[in-house]
Amino acid sequence: MPSEPFTDLASVYDAIMSDIEYDDWITFILRTVIERGWKGGRILDLGCGTGNSTSPIFSRGFEVQGVDASAAMLAVAQEKLPQVRLFQADFETFELPDRFTLVYSVFDSLNNLLAPDAFSAMAARVARHLEPGGMFMFDINTTVGLRELCESGCVEGWVGDVYYRWDHSFDDASGFATVEAFCEKGGHSFVEVHFERPYDLAEVRELLLATDFSRVEALTYPTGECASEDAARIWVVSTKA
Repeated sequence: MPSEPFTDLASVYDAIMSDIEYDDWITFILRTVIERGWKGGRILDLGCGTGNSTSPIFSRGFEVQGVDASAAMLAVAQEKLPQVRLFQADFETFELPDRFTLVYSVFDSLNNLLAPDAFSAMAARVARHLEPGGMFMFDINTTVGLRELCESGCVEGWVGDVYYRWDHSFDDASGFATVEAFCEKGGHSFVEVHFERPYDLAEVRELLLATDFSRVEALTYPTGECASEDAARIWVVSTKA
């Protein structure tokens, strides 16, 4: 029987994702928001997972906090970043004591929101936690992107003593991508099934503008140029009204 998403995976996540360019993503985010007038302040990592996207901000000397729905992923993050305040909560309902000048989310985290209403609820929560004029920046897979990802069918390999095999599929009827993640380490194996929903540029813009954001731009990584309507992945930067 499959495990709940982001539970058993937490124990091997950092090994499997060891080649992901988190630091470069954070450099891109900071450059983008600074170019648009961000002056610094408290930052929130939405969907911080095991802390790989939080650490590069913290190491640059910024005050950063993290929120994630997975207790298992957060336990790994807290061990790596004991000085950082981390909170377990859903994207649609989180309520934190502080307010922020920048909220960011990376690595397809928002594709886990499986309905427009869920995305809108998340956006409303982000807006609630932003200072006036604060910025929200994230990456997200479009329909083109998730279809392209699923064309590969399977990704597998070894990282140290961890074997992983991730099978991808895209269902045109539901519009969902499915990732069946099998992992094995030291004789222990598990399977987690993850679902992702694509969000295209027009829909993202409509949902954000309906939720207290006054400006929405879609960019390509790493150039920062305007993203096309058929981009596989877009980086969105928006400003709270």
